[in-house]
Amino acid sequence: MANDQGARYGAFPVYNPQSPPVLLYYKVETSATLDMFRGQFVQINSRGNAQVYSQAGSGGILGVAWDFLDSNLAGLPSGMTKLDQGAYLPKATDGYVGVTIDPNQLYLMEESTGGTALSANSIGCFIDFTYLATSGNTNTGWANTVLKQASLITSGTTAPLQLLNVYNIINQDGSINTAGDSCKWVVRVTKPQLAPVALGIIQG
Repeated sequence: MANDQGARYGAFPVYNPQSPPVLLYYKVETSATLDMFRGQFVQINSRGNAQVYSQAGSGGILGVAWDFLDSNLAGLPSGMTKLDQGAYLPKATDGYVGVTIDPNQLYLMEESTGGTALSANSIGCFIDFTYLATSGNTNTGWANTVLKQASLITSGTTAPLQLLNVYNIINQDGSINTAGDSCKWVVRVTKPQLAPVALGIIQG
């Protein structure tokens, strides 16, 4: 039996004693050139504002986008208030994003397909993420972020994420989520932007 595919893409906070996750709000510049989706990794730029995390850029991951407010911190941003608008922050829209900033926050993420599937032996290894077709779903507002199969590395901390365990969840057909295509994994950020040094390495 196969793991559910596409039940929820993006990074979903799990295993945190605080509910909802610890959030801080950061300004998103009107000049932003990328849409921002819930569950998408973000970082602080040189001006102290939040932007979509650039894997090719410098600096670590601040956390994931989890909530959006307007420039007065009083309601939805202008790009999210109409019925014909999606549940995401459009580019070039002034507002604030609530970000999960706890360096110890763990996330639930789905594995991609089409490559060599990860196995239980991959626990403790480091991995990259990618997007499916587009960076996010403009209808649901969720990021299309998934774990990238071909990016697995076994040592060092150059990849942004680390695999911690297979998530214990039941698929729609009644089978248990297991390692393989579309597996749901628990991951953590390797080098949180607000941590002074890289967190201690968890080895499998």
